Amino acid sequence: MPQSIPTPILPGAGGLPKFILAAPDTARAEIYLQGSHITSWIPAGGTEQLFLSRTASFAPGDPIRGGVPVCWPQFSGEGPLQPHGFARNVAWQRVGAQANPDESVTATLRLSDDAATQALWPHSFAAEMAITVGGNRLHMAFAVTNTGDADFTFSGALHTYLRLGDVHNTTVEGFAGLPYKNTFSGQMEAPQIEPLTHFGPEGAGRVCYGAQDVIVREGRRAITLTNENFPDIVLWNPGTERAARIPDLEPDGYRHMLCIEAGVVGTPVRLSPGQSWKGGQIVEVSG
Repeated sequence: MPQSIPTPILPGAGGLPKFILAAPDTARAEIYLQGSHITSWIPAGGTEQLFLSRTASFAPGDPIRGGVPVCWPQFSGEGPLQPHGFARNVAWQRVGAQANPDESVTATLRLSDDAATQALWPHSFAAEMAITVGGNRLHMAFAVTNTGDADFTFSGALHTYLRLGDVHNTTVEGFAGLPYKNTFSGQMEAPQIEPLTHFGPEGAGRVCYGAQDVIVREGRRAITLTNENFPDIVLWNPGTERAARIPDLEPDGYRHMLCIEAGVVGTPVRLSPGQSWKGGQIVEVSG
């Protein structure tokens, strides 16, 4: 039986509230209530796996650059809302935390509509994020329920920033034969045949439709990212010129990050009143 565990709320950067989710095997995650935002994940016996910009803003309402932003109910600028929606900018409620029989630990956070969200997006909803750490695995399970009386649609992503020694020495496998959109040009591209092996100063931006499993390799380290009911995977690295225009990304920060995002991008999800949708991402590291 899962057992409730204490996870005290602590003052984080900029005074924003956070808590630490720690497993008995030393795996741990740092989670901010704003955005249900994971800013750190260290697997058991390992080192930091998520990139967090040294110049990230930790101010109320500002998105945090790095970690795992929850982009919802809109992906990027593909709709009438601010880019990536509002879920990453507002405070979530922590419901509780529990120890699981397999010695992993899970924290659950929730977000519901209020006057502020209704002013931006006039729909009633309940969203939930369950974050589990243990061993070499981070599991994020995201769920949305339509609690209103009218249909709504949404897109979004779990915008995972992986921490790298140097993106120029990184290989990505899992996109072969799949159609993708170049998000820098807005054009559809022919499916690639070989793994991505060259990340140059121009960076890379892709929405890979139908991708489900990706392996990122850097030296002996391999990070496997698996979608659960998210139909697409987004890959993003801004490269030199675009990174220079991002005020909360330190110089050369782009070289030490690669985003592999579980996404709903190509076809938005439609929920009728009372309907729910669930999706997730599993991140595992070896080597």
